[in-house]
Amino acid sequence: MVADGLKLNDCSADGRCLDHRPKVTIGGNGVSGQAFVDNSTFRDYVRKTLDANVVDMESAAVAHVAYVNKVPFIAFRSLSDLAGGEVRQNEMDAFKDLASANSAALVRAFIRSLPSSD
Repeated sequence: MVADGLKLNDCSADGRCLDHRPKVTIGGNGVSGQAFVDNSTFRDYVRKTLDANVVDMESAAVAHVAYVNKVPFIAFRSLSDLAGGEVRQNEMDAFKDLASANSAALVRAFIRSLPSSD
C-alpha cells in the first residue's frame, strides 16, 4: 500500500505539534452536511446515527457529480481538526497547513505508484 512507506509530519512549520502521529485511513463512511461542524455533541451524534468517520461538504458534491455521470472518483481528504472534539479551542487554523502538506505528500506518492502509460 502506498501509505505504508509514507511518514506524515506531526509538527507544523511554525513548531506546533499534534499530540499523536497522523495516520492514513482508507475507506470509512464520509457524510455531507450543510454547515461547518465544530461541536462535539453534534459530531458524536453524526457518528452514532450515520456511522460517519468524517463530515465534509466539498468531496461529497464532487462524488455525487461523478456518480451521476458514471465517472470513477477517488477523494483524498485530510482532517485538520476533530470537529469540536479537541480539548482546546478548534485547531483547524493551527493545523490546516500541516494537514494540507501531508495530504499533498500522500497524493504525490499515490500518483508515483500508478502504472506508467508508456
